[in-house]
Amino acid sequence: MIFSKTLKLSLVLGLTLHFTYDSFAQQINESDLKTDVLNIEAPVQKLMLLEPIVYRYNTEKYPKLKLSEAQQFGFSLQSAASATPSLIKTHYKSFSNGKNSLGTARYRELDAEKLIPVMVAAIQEQQQTIESLKKEIALLKKAKE
Repeated sequence: MIFSKTLKLSLVLGLTLHFTYDSFAQQINESDLKTDVLNIEAPVQKLMLLEPIVYRYNTEKYPKLKLSEAQQFGFSLQSAASATPSLIKTHYKSFSNGKNSLGTARYRELDAEKLIPVMVAAIQEQQQTIESLKKEIALLKKAKE
């Protein structure tokens, strides 16, 4: 695997120079890196258990956490935990708790990035169902003729 790194040097005159160099790293094959590889079981059923929601963080109650005030899209944690508990992640957020004192808040949310493979598996499963239904319709049309 080759990693490309770019150094940026800004001169006093306002010129910016870019230098790129490559460093080599050990290439590890997927089969060596991953163990216990299995297909995702019942992906459509897992997705059907999720409850999509729109929400806002309670920034008035937790101003020190500096959470976004914008509307968020996500899933009910309760529904996500029952559907796919391995997709729940815990966030830790440090905040100032007065002079020379830090506090840490902990909260849980669905890891949306980890949900992507489940969604792809569900789409693939649905596509197989669609193709099967297309064949069945074609057979029924032929039998009717």
